[in-house]
Amino acid sequence: MKKKLITAAILVGVLALLFVPIPTGTASDGGTRVYDALTYRIVKWNKFVIDPETAQWKIHQNTNVYWFNHQEIDELWKLAH
Repeated sequence: MKKKLITAAILVGVLALLFVPIPTGTASDGGTRVYDALTYRIVKWNKFVIDPETAQWKIHQNTNVYWFNHQEIDELWKLAH
């Protein structure tokens, strides 16, 4: 019984390390937030961009999940758009 509890605790710990996101910082582009786990990265975009139709500034707000992709924020922006 004790061996099963230890195995379950180790399994829960490993899964937590793999899948629990940790906030890693805010970019200076308008407030984009990045959350990292070992297996994925969540980016909550909050970025000032120029609208090509009106040539006015607008705020781009979106959330993307990047599995097994831990590139820099600028590279992820290129992937998103």
